[in-house]
Amino acid sequence: MRRRLPALLTTTILGLSVLSAPAAAAPAPAAAARPQVAAPAKPVTLITGDRVTLHGKAMSVKPGAGRGKIRFLTQTIGEHRYVIPSDALALLRDGRLDKRLFDVTELAALGTGDELPLLVAYPDGGAPGARSALSAGEARVTRDLSAVGVLAVRADRQARSELWSSLTTGSADARTLRTGVRKVWLDGKRKLNLDRSVPQIGAPTAWQAGYDGTGVTVAVLDSGIDLTHPDFAGQIAGTRDFTGSGSVDDEVGHGTHVASTVAGTGAASGGRYKGVAPGAKLLIGKVCGPEFCMDSQILEGMIWAAERAPVVSMSLGAPDTPEVDPLEQAVNELTEQHDTLFVMSAGNSGFEGAGSIGSPSSADAALSVGAVERDDSLADFSSRGPRVGDGAMKPDITAPGVGIVAAKAAHDVIGGPAPVAGYSTLSGTSMSAPHVAGAAAILVQQHPDWSSRLRKNTLMASAKPTAGVNSFDQGAGRVDVARQITQTVTVDQGSISFGVQRWPHDDDQPVTRPVTYRNSGTTAVELTLTVSGGPFTVAASTLTVPAGGTAATTVTADTRGPEPDGPLGGYLTATAAGGVRVSTPIGIDKEVESYDVTIRTINRDGSPNLNHTVLLLGLDRLKVIEGRAEAATEVLRVPAGRYGLTSWILGAEDENGDPEDTTLMAESVVVVDGDRTITIDARRAGPVRLSAPQAGAGTAFAAVNADWLTEAVGYATGIVTATFDEAYAGPISGVSDPSFLASVNGTFGVPGAAGDFHNSPYVTELAYFNPGRMFRGLRKAPRLSELATLNASYAAEATGVRGAKGNLAQFTTESSAWLIPISFDLPFRRTDYVNPQTQWGSIFFQEKPPAGETFPETVSELDAARQPVRAGRTYRQQWNGAAFGPNVTQPPQEVVWVTRQGDFMIVYPPLSGDGSGHPGFSWVATEQVELYRNGTKLGEGYEYEVPPEPATYRVVATSTRGAPHTLSTEIRAAWTFRSGHVAAERFQRLPVHTVRFAPRLDDRNTAPAGRRFEIPVIVEHQPGAQVGRIRSVQVDVSYDDGKTWQKAAVTGTGDRRVATVHHPRGAGFASLRVSAADTAGNTVEQTLIRAYALR
Repeated sequence: MRRRLPALLTTTILGLSVLSAPAAAAPAPAAAARPQVAAPAKPVTLITGDRVTLHGKAMSVKPGAGRGKIRFLTQTIGEHRYVIPSDALALLRDGRLDKRLFDVTELAALGTGDELPLLVAYPDGGAPGARSALSAGEARVTRDLSAVGVLAVRADRQARSELWSSLTTGSADARTLRTGVRKVWLDGKRKLNLDRSVPQIGAPTAWQAGYDGTGVTVAVLDSGIDLTHPDFAGQIAGTRDFTGSGSVDDEVGHGTHVASTVAGTGAASGGRYKGVAPGAKLLIGKVCGPEFCMDSQILEGMIWAAERAPVVSMSLGAPDTPEVDPLEQAVNELTEQHDTLFVMSAGNSGFEGAGSIGSPSSADAALSVGAVERDDSLADFSSRGPRVGDGAMKPDITAPGVGIVAAKAAHDVIGGPAPVAGYSTLSGTSMSAPHVAGAAAILVQQHPDWSSRLRKNTLMASAKPTAGVNSFDQGAGRVDVARQITQTVTVDQGSISFGVQRWPHDDDQPVTRPVTYRNSGTTAVELTLTVSGGPFTVAASTLTVPAGGTAATTVTADTRGPEPDGPLGGYLTATAAGGVRVSTPIGIDKEVESYDVTIRTINRDGSPNLNHTVLLLGLDRLKVIEGRAEAATEVLRVPAGRYGLTSWILGAEDENGDPEDTTLMAESVVVVDGDRTITIDARRAGPVRLSAPQAGAGTAFAAVNADWLTEAVGYATGIVTATFDEAYAGPISGVSDPSFLASVNGTFGVPGAAGDFHNSPYVTELAYFNPGRMFRGLRKAPRLSELATLNASYAAEATGVRGAKGNLAQFTTESSAWLIPISFDLPFRRTDYVNPQTQWGSIFFQEKPPAGETFPETVSELDAARQPVRAGRTYRQQWNGAAFGPNVTQPPQEVVWVTRQGDFMIVYPPLSGDGSGHPGFSWVATEQVELYRNGTKLGEGYEYEVPPEPATYRVVATSTRGAPHTLSTEIRAAWTFRSGHVAAERFQRLPVHTVRFAPRLDDRNTAPAGRRFEIPVIVEHQPGAQVGRIRSVQVDVSYDDGKTWQKAAVTGTGDRRVATVHHPRGAGFASLRVSAADTAGNTVEQTLIRAYALR
């Protein structure tokens, strides 16, 4: 039985750059880190109604309506950031909420928009209560998955605070779900597991024996099918679309390929590419769209399929976690209800090493399928076991998954070339699973009365292990159809897991497990039993299994021997005359050197604390150990090594149910080399008190953070509070380590009547850092003379919008950062004050005011890279002034606009920068980027693999900026440059110029009509790019939105020119067109329709 370990919260570093890279479509190991692609900020509304906006690896957090006193815990681990409201902590600790609901990285990637997709589980008889709670929270039920006790729900962004109140009850430290609600999950996304097979597994032998799946239905839940392909004529038993697309037509090619491998007839190839069970019928459920598969769609498809087919093939998945997720739960429950065998791809994350098996193939009842090459060697991408959480044996079996040829859909977009038209070549465990599903169909035909468990065990028992491969990597081995149909001996245990043996091992007690062999033949079989691999022995060397009967023995694992610590796998092999061979994978986790670490947590008043978190963070490798925090004292089992240690402690509640104080405790390094007790005593913390020098200033934001930054890993944790009156911080013992950085951030301004800081005439932002160890409290009240002054003006451009600007401080490019934009009407002037102990960057937004919604909608953003400031100095800034167009200067830290690394090219120029030189993006624009090589179009998008030979490249980019934009409503640009292979270890900024127009306009971006007008023209390039001197600049102007053009007089030399035009009376807008070239042959062309307005 699988352990259920409710994990608390994990996350990624709140720092690095203001703009970040999108997730890769398919993970793969890289020789060198690629530069980041810039991208606009991403807003996320949590299930609680709170708003988080990601600005690369910086964040902003704003409580939802009526939640102004809520505290937030932030954590960063690996590539994920979590923001946890204080009133969700108890439910997460109890395993009642899915931690992905607060994974803002995943929520942003999910693109939830106005509706958050949820799965709400209810207990037996609890459906009415669940529906009542959801109705009260204005949530919309989209699917009733009653077979597994789940409702699929969509929660509107504007009503999530109401939904949270309707789903939960109680105080912050004792929050519970209401009656009728058992658990709430995110309705997440899964991906299709894509990365001379039929004879390889012995299927022709089964055909010759009369077994080809005839009379058996196999369900395929995937991306649909091309029903017009000749290989499926007469093969379809039924179809259903679960995606809402209106048909089962395969828009990807994945589902068609998979279905063909199960039961395609091979008609289009003269039988050459026949499926494993060509006599079987196919039940097609379309659960995946072109890009992903929603959990709710998959669940509904699973229920439908389990009711209609004895075998279900699923080649999709997501990373596994220690908890039992809704799809794993469904696999187990539907198997029990319908005796269906779910055959599932193990995943393509083998490069991550041990513990990379994907969900839902990780379910107990699932038959998890890895991939092998043509010679049965394990495919490098095939995910490995053991299973996360309990070390159980997974995968269960393997099958061919490299270079698989099968039917090609008419709309295929993923398949590689094949020897015969109408077919394509693909690799991945997606291709392996349908081989085993076909083998299972043959077994159903041969033994229609067998249970799904017996079929699963028989498939595994007859498999062929690959010599030299660990059982945790391949399970029972490669499926062998020829053996499965002829062998009468099988085993009741498909695999044997011995669990975990605690370190040290010199006093380990041997662990024994039973194993039972079953003989369906008419004569007795005498088995010879052997074991291989590590610490395993079998009690009997021979065993006679009577005809139609069973015989049992035991297998023992003794970990006192010389085998290395860690997962140890092997095989129990039973052989007999006539070629009988039954293989059973066996495994035990021989715990690596580990110790008991006892954690005691104490409140500020000296009492035991029951409302806290504990995290141990591996400093030498990515390893997180989370406390359950079910008591003030708990014991964690921790592998030897160096760890960061952090705890978030909520104090006693006030009369409103809110914690009176919030404490962040952190230790830079804890060495675990023996059993030890650590006391986390909040009395060691001191108050964190920042204040602004202005009289009457209010606190808009308060945060304390801790970062651990090493070459191997990066972690961060922090607290966000309403004011500094309730914030405390302290070291656990005071050890110093260079990988550690503590920080405190505060934002202050003039509170408005609405309780916000809108139109505050000033904003003071303070950031203080302490390398090595956590602050033991911090008190800072700087004078104005100790701060730098940023005097800024903000012009108006769009209709019905307001502005918002925040300043961003970072100690290094990789440390935590917060961005707290304070809004104002446009046009506007504001003075910002910042302390000089760090570098500051800024981001300006145009946004639609809330208009009855909880949060505004962002229209556009402009960015300024981090710069040092000096106390007593005044810096003048101008923002949002026309003309808006491409700008490739000021890339924030590691972000680059147009870059090459090896033969990988990134092309992502920011197209909506302002006249002051701030790169920018429009969130409402429609953009397109095309890349040409020597005149041939390579494609559309932002990332390309290109040939190594030098060539002439041309980038063509367009941006159509719709309402509420009024200026630069259409932006067109084209760049021409030469490029060839560069070393993969570095990235090269390519020689791209942009032209910036900086006319002197009023604060509404208008210029006078009926007179002569000068426009400064500045030609700029990416910092570090090798470009020539500017040799020519030509400017044209239009007053009819580009229908006709007039040449402007251009004076000046080099990269600084002035264009002189004459604005006619009565014209509404001026459009600009420019072309420029340098002495190295690089060229740029830009067109800005309605560059600025005329008055």
